[in-house]
Amino acid sequence: MNKTAKAITLLMLSLCLVAGTFAQGTLMAKKPFFAGFAQDTLNQPWRNYQAVCVERELKKFPGVKVMVTDGLGRAEKQISDVEDMVARGVNILLISPAQEGALTPIVSQVYRSGIPVVLVDRGITSQDYTCFVKGDNVKTGIMAADYIAAQLTIKYGSPKGNLVIIEGVPGSTTSVERDKGLKGRLAEAYPNIKVLASQPGDYRRDKAMAIMEDYLQTFPKIDAMITYADESTMGALYAVENAKRRNEMIIGSVNATTEAIKAILDGRMDFSILYSNCAAKGVEMAVRIMNGETVPKVIVVDPVNITKENAKSYYQEGKYSAD
Repeated sequence: MNKTAKAITLLMLSLCLVAGTFAQGTLMAKKPFFAGFAQDTLNQPWRNYQAVCVERELKKFPGVKVMVTDGLGRAEKQISDVEDMVARGVNILLISPAQEGALTPIVSQVYRSGIPVVLVDRGITSQDYTCFVKGDNVKTGIMAADYIAAQLTIKYGSPKGNLVIIEGVPGSTTSVERDKGLKGRLAEAYPNIKVLASQPGDYRRDKAMAIMEDYLQTFPKIDAMITYADESTMGALYAVENAKRRNEMIIGSVNATTEAIKAILDGRMDFSILYSNCAAKGVEMAVRIMNGETVPKVIVVDPVNITKENAKSYYQEGKYSAD
């Protein structure tokens, strides 16, 4: 792990918000086990926070050994990490795949070898897993489209205007499904909202800022902007504010980090949809599986839209996110 990732990990350990208790404190691990969590990257704040929370939740259970790896944002590295975990003898694999297609073969191989697999937040293209705990990405996209349409209706009398989009990591479940929900809903219900441009921002602040700077130079009138993660939105927002065009557009996002909620309270953003990192529920399912219990194949955690009307109740200073 590089120095930046180590620094972020230490910070997140101090900030990690426990997302819930296990069956109100009644769940116990019946026997010691070795759990591995293969993360896409630790060099992105939301992903790092998720990994820290997974590790912290697992360590609540005496006798549970934990291994967390950093895929460095590369599918081939994450595949190698999983292979290493198997070689080290993990009893259960938790994973948030970088790219669903690229990670499917190795996850399937692990599952078919008899090692249980819990997918956390991101999926694969087969059914070769024990449990998939996820947020509802399609619903998240639909909610974003509906909110943008409602705000444009207030502005223009009907849902119309120009929208720019900054997507996430190409091929990742979160980005693919949020895109499907948003664009599908726009096409179905709001044909007069025109998508001027849509590009992958990789959930990175610096890349999103550069993309937004290009959008601002290319399009003289933008009525709304959305990215698929707060980390991207904060970079894009810097470009918008630097160009002095904030009042021109509705600005939306996904994740509801504390930074984004503060921006909503300050009037710099309009909304961010709370998308759970699924760490607590994913670990709960892992422990139940290791206890020999039958768990649901898929568990979906519903999103919540955070706007100026309810942002104050979700804001928690000193915490990474409202999750």
